[in-house]
Amino acid sequence: MAAPTYGIDLTTLTTAEATTGWSDLNVAGGGGGALSIEIDFAIQGNNAITRQVTNNTRGAFYTNGATTLDPDDHYFVWTVSATPGITNNKSAGGIVAVIGNNSNNWDGWYVNGADTLPQGGMQNYAIHSSSTPSFTDGTGLTGNPSIFGSYIQTNNTSKGDNYAIDVIRYGTGFYITDGDVTTPITFSGSAAINDANTNRYGVLAKVPGGFALKGRFVVGQNNSGTATQAYLEDSNTAVAFTDTEYSLPDFTQVIFDHPSTIAKLTNISFTAVGTNNPGQFNVVDSSTTGYFTSVVFNSTGTTKLNASAQVTGSTWNTCDTVFQSGSTISTSTFNNTSNTESSIISDDPSLISNNTFLGDGTKFGIAVDTAGEYSFTGNIFSGFVSGSDPGAELLFDPPSGTGNLTLNILGGGSSVNFINRSSGTVTINNNIQTTLTGMKDFTEVRVLDVSNPNAPIELAGIENVVSASVGANDNSFAFSLAAATEVDIAIISVDFENQRITDYTVPSSDTEIPIQQSVDRNYSNP
Repeated sequence: MAAPTYGIDLTTLTTAEATTGWSDLNVAGGGGGALSIEIDFAIQGNNAITRQVTNNTRGAFYTNGATTLDPDDHYFVWTVSATPGITNNKSAGGIVAVIGNNSNNWDGWYVNGADTLPQGGMQNYAIHSSSTPSFTDGTGLTGNPSIFGSYIQTNNTSKGDNYAIDVIRYGTGFYITDGDVTTPITFSGSAAINDANTNRYGVLAKVPGGFALKGRFVVGQNNSGTATQAYLEDSNTAVAFTDTEYSLPDFTQVIFDHPSTIAKLTNISFTAVGTNNPGQFNVVDSSTTGYFTSVVFNSTGTTKLNASAQVTGSTWNTCDTVFQSGSTISTSTFNNTSNTESSIISDDPSLISNNTFLGDGTKFGIAVDTAGEYSFTGNIFSGFVSGSDPGAELLFDPPSGTGNLTLNILGGGSSVNFINRSSGTVTINNNIQTTLTGMKDFTEVRVLDVSNPNAPIELAGIENVVSASVGANDNSFAFSLAAATEVDIAIISVDFENQRITDYTVPSSDTEIPIQQSVDRNYSNP
């Protein structure tokens, strides 16, 4: 691969460098200053469209002709009222974004006002034309829009130009490909392009402490949405998912695609600022490699992982559901969920280990949707309620409605209470792990049930133990059985004397048994 290719799918309608194509938006009638171009309010390039709005409701719109928007496209506009002291509050339409068919038929969305405008200044807003407008003029927007603009409402006299609107675009966001280990894709690299004076896209902006994302941040697709190899690596920063109350609810997403894409995130936080569009984190290709270490999600939307994703030491705080989808998740925390049911939907509980699940008794900790028998190691549950639907630790709910689930609780994990919505059975085995340590290479181990001495049944075993480095002779073998189970353990090797631990009773907690093997002097090693 090569250096990152930072693509963007936003189409520019106007850069507002001249008044050509612009018209007066006279909402309430009455007089007002003429449109002009000025550098004072310019957020991109050299100019912005400006005017005086004094004790009136006025703005400006750009006519582009009938514009076909794709289903996910949003209208991005920069606009401002420079006199918040005489601007109406947001609920009274202080600053309003507009999309319509003509000057008499349009929809408006109340995006800001004197009570909400953050420290003044030009702001970027993203609107989806299907969202419910705050105000409709005439018949409102029907079909493909032709005009795009904004206006402000003031309630006193302005001493000069106090309204401005700048570059207008439509689209969804960044689509980034390529990158390699030496020149990876990063959030800072994307923001540098987004924030350049020649661009001002309003998608991923650099802010104090990190970045603010509004729209799509897609790694592994080009502008056409075609999956293309990419490499991202970033650490030690924060990404806020911007509140966009008039967007699609899944507008803001971090997406990874293409089977050869690699994504490495370490010590990154993703935080939803609003509730309409809380932001999603999606690995869409089942072969995309993801290493997500110490990643924190705060109040975000769904997280969708995949079989090649490895999650370690991460946290989901009051987020929507995490879809495991074959991923490996360890030493992480699931702190309640904003979903009505469960923090995580699992298709392979054996890959979920040493995690902490915190609940409030109203949601499940984990929902298993795939029948089978699984080890479930070291997972701790707290705050759940036995028999509560939802609210218990575990839900078994396979899509087919049939099948059996067996969970073998290992590694000191909590026992789980469950709700079973299938026609099959759920079995929870609270097993204890016994580990034999210090064994020589190529030792065979057999664990035998002694309840019937005449017909012993093998409960666990291994043909030979061997470390990653042959010759280390410090191998271990672990087996897990219910507490109080009585077994014989046979330890067999051609080079060493055979050993047998008889009538071993599995204790109530995980245990290690050191094994010392003596050379078998009666065996001639050629």
